[in-house]
Amino acid sequence: MEKIVRDYYAKDVIERLCREKQIAIFGARIVAVEVASCLMGEPYNLDPVCFVVSQKDCNPSVLLGKSVISLEEAKNTLSSDILIVIAAMEKNLNSILECLRQWDFHNFLPVTFESDLWSHIRGNYFMEYCKRNGRKYLFLEKELLDVGKKDEDPDVKVYVAKCHMDRHLQEDMSRFSWEIPIQVGAELTSKVLCEARDNEGDNISEKNREYCELTGLYWIWKNTASKYVGLCHYRRHFELDKEQILKLSSSDIDIVVTIPILNFPSVAAVYEQDHILDDWKVMMEGIEKIFPEYLESARDIQNGIYYYGYNMFIARKMIFDDYCRWLFEILSYCETHCKKKENPYQNRYMGFLAERLFTIYIKQHEKQYKIVHAKKHFVEN
Repeated sequence: MEKIVRDYYAKDVIERLCREKQIAIFGARIVAVEVASCLMGEPYNLDPVCFVVSQKDCNPSVLLGKSVISLEEAKNTLSSDILIVIAAMEKNLNSILECLRQWDFHNFLPVTFESDLWSHIRGNYFMEYCKRNGRKYLFLEKELLDVGKKDEDPDVKVYVAKCHMDRHLQEDMSRFSWEIPIQVGAELTSKVLCEARDNEGDNISEKNREYCELTGLYWIWKNTASKYVGLCHYRRHFELDKEQILKLSSSDIDIVVTIPILNFPSVAAVYEQDHILDDWKVMMEGIEKIFPEYLESARDIQNGIYYYGYNMFIARKMIFDDYCRWLFEILSYCETHCKKKENPYQNRYMGFLAERLFTIYIKQHEKQYKIVHAKKHFVEN
């Protein structure tokens, strides 16, 4: 893999992958399809031997032109030292590792859905995707290198959404001390977690079950006035330090986004698998009726392979405000026309739709604004 000399994420992993004579993918669900699709494309150009699953029941027999085989079949046909890329959800990783070891496989590369490694792997793929489509992929770190002046009192406020339902985390989070905690869904509990709460001032805190972290986004829009503002999550953080925050305030950057999530064969197709298609149709209808000038961008994202997830971003306040005015008008249309869900997870549909809407907004304005990508850290414990 000598040709990999340009800037990529996780170069050591790329080198490891490309040293391997053969690889197999463990898994046959959405994560496996996405990981395999990335590894089969630029810059990796790998050719997995097969997909491996614990049991073949309820799994396809062929995926992306490759056979799906059981662990028993893998034991009889694959070398015990073949690199097995584990493409699955985090909650299943330990049981998968134990199972693989029982079948005498010992060379693993876990690429779970929320892992930082998976984010970096797809980031490299997306860089090449941008290159093929005549677009620039800008790194936040590189763009800040040329910013000589550092504002000693930066007017940058990045809020981290916290909720009374959050799980306890063991990881030391002190490196993110520049974040400002905000309690979302504060109207739905008597617990007070943070000084900033989304049920003060102009707010929609009572809608948190449907809107998720967007109740925090709404509060920032209506109740703050800084040069740059942003939102992240208690388990998902921008990999920034205080010096970069100082430089950001003096930079020409307009919007900071995370490495996008990739969906194959398309964003709309995967949304239909994971969520409720009628909600997507209502969203597209709302765009066509209220903001028809965005319809072409919406269709591009609908039929494309990426979206910026988690409702995480940092932007100049003027842009932030413009986006929120646009977003919440469409979401208001969706709230009126979508059905309430009995399933608590699917009832978070406003948050799910907003991730795709943010990407549509970015697509519409990508030639107007300077948009840079920052690494995201997911807290696993």
